[in-house]
Amino acid sequence: MALELGTNYFGILDYVAVAFTLVISLAIGLYHAIRGGSKQTSEDLLMGGRNMKAIPIAASMLVTYFSAIAIIGYPAEIYSNGIQIFWIHVLLTGICIPAAAYIFMSVLYKLKLTSVYEYFELRFDSVAVRCVASGIFILQMTILTGVALFAPSIALEAFLGLPTWVSVVGIGIIGTVYTAFGGLKAVVWTDVFQFVLIIVGMVTIVTRGFITSGGIYEAFKKANNYGRLELFNWNVDPFERYNTMNFIVGYGIAIICFYGAHQPNVQRYSSLPSFKEAIKAMAWNALFKEFTNILIICTGVSLFATYAGCDPILLGEIKKADQIVPYFFIKELAFIPGMMGIFTSCIFSAVLSTLSSALNSLAAVTWQDFLSRVPYFDSMGNAAKGRVTCVLAAIYGIATIGLAFVAAKLGSIFQVTITVIGAFSGTLGGCFLMGLFAPCTNKVGALVGMLTGLFTTGFMTFQAFVLKVPYSTLPTSLDECPAGTNMTFAKNATIVTSTDFEWPTKLWTVSYILYPFIGSMITIVVGIIASYIGRCFMAKPPKSCHDYLHPLAKFLCCVEPSSDEPVKANGVKPIAISTCKTHGNGNSKGFDNVAFEMKNV
Repeated sequence: MALELGTNYFGILDYVAVAFTLVISLAIGLYHAIRGGSKQTSEDLLMGGRNMKAIPIAASMLVTYFSAIAIIGYPAEIYSNGIQIFWIHVLLTGICIPAAAYIFMSVLYKLKLTSVYEYFELRFDSVAVRCVASGIFILQMTILTGVALFAPSIALEAFLGLPTWVSVVGIGIIGTVYTAFGGLKAVVWTDVFQFVLIIVGMVTIVTRGFITSGGIYEAFKKANNYGRLELFNWNVDPFERYNTMNFIVGYGIAIICFYGAHQPNVQRYSSLPSFKEAIKAMAWNALFKEFTNILIICTGVSLFATYAGCDPILLGEIKKADQIVPYFFIKELAFIPGMMGIFTSCIFSAVLSTLSSALNSLAAVTWQDFLSRVPYFDSMGNAAKGRVTCVLAAIYGIATIGLAFVAAKLGSIFQVTITVIGAFSGTLGGCFLMGLFAPCTNKVGALVGMLTGLFTTGFMTFQAFVLKVPYSTLPTSLDECPAGTNMTFAKNATIVTSTDFEWPTKLWTVSYILYPFIGSMITIVVGIIASYIGRCFMAKPPKSCHDYLHPLAKFLCCVEPSSDEPVKANGVKPIAISTCKTHGNGNSKGFDNVAFEMKNV
């Protein structure tokens, strides 16, 4: 009997597996809510009392971004375009995560922040910069979470014939409940449970995929024959969707900024009791990330090899590549009792982990950067503040449910995810880099640079979606379809590429992989220029930035602390800059001006 998407393939064991996953996830949240009692403070809910363990935090950091997008969208991307982006991701992970720890963690951990955007107020002495950065993060994270929440509806519609709205609302409510009441501890320990389920689900897909495609060697051989194993493409062309240089430049910046200065990760490594534990968590996270990268590559290759000669998209059995993973499960594993339930549990776990981490981070940022400044909220008792953060998590849960329906209309899950990450993280990352490494910058430069970078990448993103440039994909075939297969497919349409557009329209066809680099560079360059111009209009000299600079910047710019102690900012005592000396003969040529500029930024 032919298998069809939209038919209910669930049996009793499948329902049991899914129910088990959801009940355990809820139970962990309720356990921590009951254990903490009504006296949980906002610090307990948002930071876990700053006494978490390294390995659970590492697993939580991974699954925060390893959502259903990774399980469904990433193998689909390999199916269509090959392993190049994920192979380079494997190489970059081993470099960029240690770089993120060196660049960001060495400064941010010591500040004991709840919201990473507190850094901007400390460094630039500006509430406006802090609030704008927080607002950018809130916008980015709600969109990303909406996309992540939509992704499993593809699988559930395929497996159960379940309408999209049912799966979106159901998963959204469950994730919101255990996040709101259990706080960071519930999120982290639920993430650990879900991490195990995700690995089990992916290993199941890979194992079955290699079996159906004739083994590991045959799978990679087929993938190579169809061009899916191209490791490097050294074309220097920013308009080409995928090439090695675009990956290294764009993806490298994104990974460093995401792992070092993105709120969910900073919140997690700041919840650890010591800097040594934070380093350990980042190391474990890098290992977990490399392992899952390899699993994703193997998943994509095995699925492609299975259908290399009889592409279900060309055949008309599925509409787009994002459906290939659920299609494979229905076709190859539906006959095994409980298997559909295991995979659905894997999907649920992936989206719940992302949803819970996002809601917890959004609540932390909103409370710390906005509500805690309001006298009414600031005067509350600790328990009342904790209840407010619960309400915030619930509100954001409702908002992401709404955005999930918008995500359904945006196109490829993978492209939407990377585009949103690039449009926002590059801007925020550039502002952090400017604050850490450019002592001469001030609040005017930070604000102008950040807004310029955001407007530029945001406008590019909007134009790209308006143009809807349909990039070509690598070839597939129907040559090996069984005799008698009903081939009701359409002929390929002419593909429009970026070369078919004239300037300035062509500018909006820049590869979305480069958005993080573009955003960060515009933010930094404009920020430095605006800092020099803005200095002429500042009414008073700023507070010092010594404690908020990277050690390398202090060394290269010869920045030394003074004995003057300014007013504490958020409980952290910064050390003022009074001089900027050179090494050697003590000649301060050129550096006296830098000292003057830093005191008058």
